[in-house]
Amino acid sequence: MCFFFMREMLRHDLDWYEAHFEAANGGEPKPVRGEVSPEYARLKAWQVNRIANLLPDLRLILTLRHPIERAWSQALLEFGYLANKDVRQISAINFLRQVERARNALSSDYSRTIRIWSKAFGWDALHVDFFDRLRDDPQTFINGVLRHIGATTPWTLPAKFMKTKVHATSSIVPHQRDIPEVVQWYIADRLLEPTERLNQLLEGRVANWVDELRTIRGKTRPSWRILREVNRTVLAIPERLAYEAYHAVLDLRLWFRWRQFQKSYISDSR
Repeated sequence: MCFFFMREMLRHDLDWYEAHFEAANGGEPKPVRGEVSPEYARLKAWQVNRIANLLPDLRLILTLRHPIERAWSQALLEFGYLANKDVRQISAINFLRQVERARNALSSDYSRTIRIWSKAFGWDALHVDFFDRLRDDPQTFINGVLRHIGATTPWTLPAKFMKTKVHATSSIVPHQRDIPEVVQWYIADRLLEPTERLNQLLEGRVANWVDELRTIRGKTRPSWRILREVNRTVLAIPERLAYEAYHAVLDLRLWFRWRQFQKSYISDSR
């Protein structure tokens, strides 16, 4: 739904949000309700803290995907689906600029996301699992989620759910494109340090990711390093400044909107 501290919060109120979780037959809501909003991973600490003040008993599920796969999938989605372009015609430098965009960098920094949300809600509220398990062993994945939220396990996952991929990039982007070698190297170079921090935070659970990123980054070429510096210091700066300026204004509007919520809803509920 992408409601909290997203543009939807400027257009709707908390009544609108809560209505999505009401029982369809008018009876009591089911005890287990939730939403899937990957963009929440980009929220700032002050925003997550305010969500925790409103909904302190939330149980959180974070599914991590291999950093190169995730960044490349997002690039294909934004070019091939959102911008409706032929991804076969996108140049390598445009893909590199996509990697440097703030929304991609924030979504790729898993350790930042974990620190912010676990600090606001407590480490026990957060369940971390992996996209590979969801893909290869969905039964184990879903039972881990159910145990975390306090639901009965084991639960047999219906076959129709196991065979259906929702919003798969390959199904909504009309053309196929393999990741260029320079883009793969660039993502590995960009995300190695954040992934090393993640591995420390998760006590070695993504050591294989770290090893793979190090191997890929080791296959560097002088021309790639020059391209990296040009992209980071020249091409990406205007977009980064525009992003920061836009979100500074948006954050201010969202802060005032939250103040309205506090006056209208939060104080009443307390």
